Amino acid sequence: MAAQSGALERVRQYANHVEKTDALPEDVRGSDSDISQAAHEARLSKTITGLQARLQEQRTAIEELRASSANPAPMGPSPDPAVRLHQLQVITTAYETLTTTDPILPPEDSSLPALLAIRDTQNLIAETKISITTIQQKLVQAKKHLEQEEADLRDARLITSALEKRIERLRTVKANRSQQSPNQAAKERLQEQQKRKKTYEAETTKLIRAFNAFTDEHLAAMLAAEELGGPVVGEIMAVEDDLLKAGFNQQGKAKKPKSGSSKDDQRRQRRIDEIWGHIDETGDESNTPRSEKDAAGAEMRALTEDLLNAAVDGTASAYVELQRDSAAARFLVRAKVAQFHPRDARKLRLIDFRKELAA
Repeated sequence: MAAQSGALERVRQYANHVEKTDALPEDVRGSDSDISQAAHEARLSKTITGLQARLQEQRTAIEELRASSANPAPMGPSPDPAVRLHQLQVITTAYETLTTTDPILPPEDSSLPALLAIRDTQNLIAETKISITTIQQKLVQAKKHLEQEEADLRDARLITSALEKRIERLRTVKANRSQQSPNQAAKERLQEQQKRKKTYEAETTKLIRAFNAFTDEHLAAMLAAEELGGPVVGEIMAVEDDLLKAGFNQQGKAKKPKSGSSKDDQRRQRRIDEIWGHIDETGDESNTPRSEKDAAGAEMRALTEDLLNAAVDGTASAYVELQRDSAAARFLVRAKVAQFHPRDARKLRLIDFRKELAA
């Protein structure tokens, strides 16, 4: 330890002496200097020559050491414990011998310390840039994680607040009912059920109106286009009546519109009757000309009504028998609203979402 401390002390003395004598060239530091470029190049050349000479001396010493030894130096630790112990003793002896010798330091006018300092500075700058990039990426991830945690915390607080209000309401209701007679409590429950029933009926009517409006304004035309061999519902958002009147070819592309003659209108009505039938939504025979959009919308509303009635009836199957493979049925299946019978594609039913909520 004393020898190692002495070597470190000599290195410190050398560094202090170089700093006092201003051995670091000003041209290397990047500031103005009186030393000419030629003098700087000469100093660099002298440094390189000294390093090459020192390298050659080390190579010569290694060759002489190898030549003086009868056995080649091992490239790794020996598996034999006795040999391994001898190797460790040799390494220890070599280390103790080298620590007592003076360290090899460059001359005071050498450019090597400055070059080494520049190299270390450049390596430090490169490592710092890499660290900055890595830290920035981690910071972005940490911010995303923090935002998610804050959102979860807000949701948890909202749920907690809602539960607390619900518990308080239940306590209030329980306290009020404990002071009522059985007849008064039964009457109040009946009034609450009737109130909820009216609310559900009003909401159901509102939803039905919204569904019918959506079907008439948007969905019916797309269903008619798919039924006529055109694109699937959703591929074309705006389907005009002229496009439905002209029809589609076998590749699903729209045909060119023709002039509206009486024969074309009769052919169009015959095509509508062949696909959707000639019975209106009330079930009566109708002689009023219908468009493809009206027929597809009527079919969608009728199918939805049948599915809802089958689901409300609570039968074991709750399936509706389909008269044909319609675009309306396929749309409901793609929308994950209905599903076909696993063994009979002519039967369709609504997906029972109550099971998923109960699970």
